[in-house]
Parts: sequence; structure tokens; C-alpha cells
Amino acid sequence: MTEDLPQVINFIPPGKLRCVVTGQLRTDRPEEHIRQRVARSLIEDYGYSKEDLEVEFRVRIGRSRRAADIAIFPPDTDHRQENVSIVIECKREETKPTDRENGIDQLKSYMSACLNCQFGMWVGSELQVWERVGSDQGLHEFLSATDIPRCGSNAPTPPHFSDLVPAHEELIAVFKRCHNYIYGNEGIQKEPAFQEFLKIIFCKVYDEDNLVDQLKFFIGNNERRSDIGRRHLRNAITGLFESVKERYPYIFPEDAQIQLNDSVLAYIVGELQRFSLIQTQADVKGVAYEQLVGSNLRGDRGEYFTPRAVCDMAARMLLATFPSSRLLDIQVLDPAVGTGGFLVSLMNIWQKQIYQIELNRFNDNIDQAIDGTKRRLQDIASRNLFGIDFNPILVRAAQMNLVMHGDGSTNVFQANSLIPFGEWPNQSPNDARSGIRPNSFDAILTNPPFGSNIPIDDPHILEQFELSRVDDDGKLTLSRGSMPPEQLFIERCLQLLRPGGRMAMVLPDSILSNPGLTFIRRWLLQRTRIIASIDLPDTTFQPYTGTQTSVLLLQKKTRREMNLEMEMGQLRNYEIFMATPEAVGHDRRGKVLHLRTPSGDLIEHIENVPVHRKDENGRNTIEWRETTRRMVHNELPEIASHFEEWLSQPAMRTWINNA
Repeated sequence: MTEDLPQVINFIPPGKLRCVVTGQLRTDRPEEHIRQRVARSLIEDYGYSKEDLEVEFRVRIGRSRRAADIAIFPPDTDHRQENVSIVIECKREETKPTDRENGIDQLKSYMSACLNCQFGMWVGSELQVWERVGSDQGLHEFLSATDIPRCGSNAPTPPHFSDLVPAHEELIAVFKRCHNYIYGNEGIQKEPAFQEFLKIIFCKVYDEDNLVDQLKFFIGNNERRSDIGRRHLRNAITGLFESVKERYPYIFPEDAQIQLNDSVLAYIVGELQRFSLIQTQADVKGVAYEQLVGSNLRGDRGEYFTPRAVCDMAARMLLATFPSSRLLDIQVLDPAVGTGGFLVSLMNIWQKQIYQIELNRFNDNIDQAIDGTKRRLQDIASRNLFGIDFNPILVRAAQMNLVMHGDGSTNVFQANSLIPFGEWPNQSPNDARSGIRPNSFDAILTNPPFGSNIPIDDPHILEQFELSRVDDDGKLTLSRGSMPPEQLFIERCLQLLRPGGRMAMVLPDSILSNPGLTFIRRWLLQRTRIIASIDLPDTTFQPYTGTQTSVLLLQKKTRREMNLEMEMGQLRNYEIFMATPEAVGHDRRGKVLHLRTPSGDLIEHIENVPVHRKDENGRNTIEWRETTRRMVHNELPEIASHFEEWLSQPAMRTWINNA
């Protein structure tokens, strides 16, 4: 789409970033990134003009002057200290409100020195808002508040749905602050804290999706300060959660309750209430949510969750092997679903395809196209997406991820994918045995847990698999006492895949190159056609593990194909797409890796992007927003594009149409 193309390209010298308020270059520091995210939100979400903001405004306190991070002034007033209406202080994420030099007291000192300053916001390990209230004696006190007012208002008001704003990169920090606040103020461990936060996210999404009159997911400044106000909020959120349990009985049991105390609940609602999770772009939600899950559950039992870039590439490549007429009808399974990243990537591709279909169907009527896309995506995902995971915490995490992206959560089951099919649970709502059957899936996308430190040594499990008994010549003469799970997952996935079906799987490079694993490669070549092999960069799963991995894309052969090759006494020759990308979007420490010029300058695009919103009458509209985006050094989208071009060759197209 031409509107998505870059309009302006800037080059940022190393160690610098561009201020969204002034356009000037500033030193690249962690707290500066936070300040820039807050400043962008003040402009895009709260409606303040750049002309009414000042960065590092000098505030006189006694005989000294100190720089407030951001000062907000009423429109058309001089930027003098007596005219400051709101002060913002931004700190590193690890800075606590009680910090002696950089905590809340610093913010309050700025507010006290600015005679007409009514609100202040402090952003660090928490987000705190304070309102200055005067007394009859001319003194003032500071009262905790939920939020600063939007431009043109004197105080936060209950929002209409059209007032909610899509979240951007700041959603990662918001989710992290909310989870850490629960963890730090409820006296519970990180995993239970995550589960409680998950309940609140469900309530938030449900409230947006089922709005009748006024949003219930809201607490004002006065309500947050009073015991009665916080109790009213609890009643509202409890009511939402009861509705959530009715809609998703397969996720939450009937007796589930929100365990947060009233003060913590008020904080979480205050952090989330101005955003619309439904209207937030899918990739923003996915990254924020998966980072939250990964920071709490990563690494247990070999669980290293697949980076979004890998999920997107694998999903694109797998779908490219199917005729376009079938793309919305294929049934897809991830038997090691984790947080649901592969299925979400698939849904994002489907969503874009469906939207174009609906836009053409309704003659470019955006309102009808968006509503039609939502309905069709929910229906297609509910019929065609399936997942399994052994970890019940991850099952719920995947279900929530799918709910936020359009649903498809009904077919995610808790089960050990490697035990015999007849032993899979079959009690509703976790009826994996009926929902997932052998030889029935068109496609499988997965990244199984792998590692020699989690071997499968149960003879009852091993005896199901030929790979536990096959030798280098393909004869079933051995009896291996244990095997790493990823090796067994290869065979289990083929058992679940229908003849002719496709599979994209992340595997350790040892399976593709270790001389001691020749038997796996020979067994695999006899039963599948290798379509593509992508050797992933060694940074892909760092900093959590340095395991070298590849994405293997293959097609399960039919019995007729295998018999024909046996009669010929050899495998048929065919082309294989191979690539070795050098960058996956992050470095060895897990930090985002940006593109740079040969001189080291960052490449920054200023572009207009579409934001789907609902207006005050409930109609779907598109707003175009100017946004600044640094180019990420991620070569995987390019790999997917080259693969699609390779498949477009006449010979390859003939094979695809006949597959």
C-alpha cells in the first residue's frame, strides 16, 4: 500500500535519538527513551500540542534551578514557571517512587514551585499521578490520582469508547509495570501475579468488546482515593469477570475469583483504562504480551519462546505453499503451542487477507469491512486453529493471546503431546482426544521444547515412535532407552499431519548435521519432501540459550509417493530453498538491533500509518498518524519474500497446485 511507504528518511548519529517535541537530537539513554514515549503519548493520546510542551523546563526552587523532564502549559500562554499546569518526571524502569533523589518527592517539589500546577505524573518502576489540592489557609496537599486530564479537560472523565487510544510501544512498559506492581504489593510469586494480571486483561478486552452504554473498566481520581470508590470498582470488575467466565468456561473455572486487593486493582485499572486493546495493532499486542509471559515463564522444561520475527517468517512461508483459494480453510496445529506465537502470526496474515476481501465485498465501506473481518476471522480461527501444551499456565497464556487477536482460543488443550493418543484427556472442556486426531491437519507450525537435559525415557512413550528403534539403514532393530523430546516431536507431528500436508518446525542444527543423527535425517527424507531449510542466526534465542537452530519446512509424502520411490530404489530429485539470514532483529543481549548506515547512523523513517478507530457514533473510521520508526535489522521478512518469489516459478507452481 502506498500510504505505508516511508515519506521522510532521517539519519541519527550513534548515541543519539530525535526528540518528538523539539525535533532535536538528544543523548540516547534509557530514561530518554521513556521520556520520548511519554511525550509521544501526550501528543497522540492526550491531545496536547507540541507547542504547549517543553522538555527539560527549568524550575526555580529557592536559589537553584532544576530541569523538569516535561512541562505542560495551557494553550497560548508564555512558557513561564507560573503557567505550568502539569509536570512529568521520567525515570529508569528500575527507579522506585521512594528513591531519595529521583522519586516522588522530586516531582512534588516541582509541583509546589509552580504556582498553578495542578497535576504531576511520575514514571519509573510504577506510574504515579498526583493532584495538588489547595486548602483554606492557602496551603496545599498532594492526593493520589488515576491519570492526568486530556487536553481541554480539568480532570480525567469516564471515557467513551471513542476516547480510548490504541497502544504503541509503551504497552510493553505498561504490562511490565502492572505485573510488577501486583508482584510487589500482593506478596505473591511472579507466576500467580501473572495469572491475576491475566484475569484483568480478560476483563478489559471483554468490556471493550461488549460495550452497551458506558465503559465499566474505569476509575476516576476521587474514586481511587476513597474506600467506597475502590469498592465500586471491585464490584464492576467482578461483574465483568463473571461474564468472562461465562464466555470462556474452558479457560477459567466457575469458582475462579480475582484475588487482588482493592488498592492494587485500582492501580491496574488506572494504568490500562485509557488504552483500547482491541484497537491496538496486532504486532504491538503480541510483542508486549509475549514479553510479559516470557519474563515469567521462560526456560522451564526447555521452553524458549519463539521470537515474533521467526513466527511471522514461518507462517508466511508455510501459507505460501498452499493455493490462494485454500488459505482460509486449512486446519493448523501447534502441538507445543507455548504462548501461541505461531498461531497469532497466522491469524495476523488471515486478518489482512480477510479485510481486503471484505473491503472489496462492501465497495470500500470501511465500517462494514472491519465488522465483517472481525466476524469472519473469529469464525475461521475457531474452526481451523488448534494448539496443545503440557504446561497449563502456558495453555491459558496462549488462549489469552488468541482472544486479544480475534479468538480461536476454544481449541487450545492442555495435554502431553508425546503420550499415546488414547491417553490424551477427553473430558470437556479439555477434550484434546476428540479435537485433535492423527492424519487430519493440513499444516503444523511449531517449536518443540528441546534439550538433552529433558530426555524422554518412559518405554511406554518411546515404543510409539519408529525413531526410537530405527537404525542408520532404516531397519527397526534398536531400542533406544531415551531420546530428546524434539526428535520425538518430529515423528509425532508427521503422525498428526495428513498426507500432503505441510509442516514448519524449529529444530536444533544438530538434527540436520550431527553424524550421530543420520538415522533421523534418512527416516525424514523417506517420509517427507524438504521444501525449505532456513539456518537461523545464532542470536535468535539469545540471551536465553545459544542453541543453533533452523526452520525446516517440509511436506508429508503420500503412501503412493513412498511406494513409488521404493520401487525405483531411490528418492526423487527436487529443489530445496535454502537461506542463511544474518540478523533476526535483536542482538545477543536481546536488545532491538537497528539498521545503520556504513558510518554508524541509525536509519529513521517518518511515515503515515493507518489507525482503525471508532468514532463517537460507533462507526469504524481510519485515522492517519505520523509516526517515527527506526528500521530494525531483521532479514527474515526478506527471506519470506524470496521464498514466495521462488515458489512463483512455473514448475514450483505446478507442484503446489497438485499438492
